[in-house]
Amino acid sequence: MSRAAARATVRPTMAAPFLVAVLTLVAARAMSLDWPVADRVITGTFGEDRGDHFHNGIDIGGGAQDVRPVLPGELVFRWDEASDYSSLPRGLGTFVALRHGQGLVTLYAHLQNGSLGPPRTSYQPADRLGVIGETGDASGPHLHFAVFDEEAGSAVNPLLFLPPLAARQPPVIRRVFALVGERRLPLENGAVLPPGKVRILAEAFVLREDVSFAWPMAPARLSVSLDGREVSRISFDALQVAHGRSVLSGSELSHGQVYESDGALICAEVALSPGDSRLTVSVRNSSGAETARTILISVRQ
Repeated sequence: MSRAAARATVRPTMAAPFLVAVLTLVAARAMSLDWPVADRVITGTFGEDRGDHFHNGIDIGGGAQDVRPVLPGELVFRWDEASDYSSLPRGLGTFVALRHGQGLVTLYAHLQNGSLGPPRTSYQPADRLGVIGETGDASGPHLHFAVFDEEAGSAVNPLLFLPPLAARQPPVIRRVFALVGERRLPLENGAVLPPGKVRILAEAFVLREDVSFAWPMAPARLSVSLDGREVSRISFDALQVAHGRSVLSGSELSHGQVYESDGALICAEVALSPGDSRLTVSVRNSSGAETARTILISVRQ
């Protein structure tokens, strides 16, 4: 049986030095890191589509509750939106930033006005930073929690550091498409595609678990294989600035190279030649649960 994939444009995984750095950080800190709140409801994931940019942290719901440091730390900056409304950009609302060892900085944003308490220079995990609110550019009460590695100049997915939460629902692959020129063709078993370069798109996501309707969030990882060989992987592990834009660390994919305007993920670009092949799209959440879909395709002149 001939194979449809003559060649593939590989979307690389994280570069080895960066991956080693992230794994070293995780190994050094994960056992001592704890969640910043007691009731943990993920309402936004790292790297998800925010219209024209990646989300650089996670959003945690659970209602108004105390927010505490995930590690002992020194105060970098804190700001109460109600105290001086015009002096700073207001997107974060009331927030606190702490510096920990080995260049790690954590950010706690959208806190309630007036909840920061007396000023102090250092904090312990038992200390209260504030209370979950909806200050700044927040569409509802939640904590925006972000982790930055100052040495690498990156925002790192906090779910790499925090104890995993058990997911009640597996990741979802709703639909897979081939983008042929300007045409978006649904891919199901037996799909017929013309030879040449095509982009593979997927509506793939994890679901927010505290609402009764479908609220999609970015997965931790998405990969594409052709006839058993992985040709592409997108890992939402970290973000950095390259050439004046925010990109996924390692692959240097920008927001526009990962997301279509409707939020579909741009998974891979492959060059197809006549024949039959198996295309597999896999998506994984932060807990390690994975969903895969294999599609048999036929390429004809």
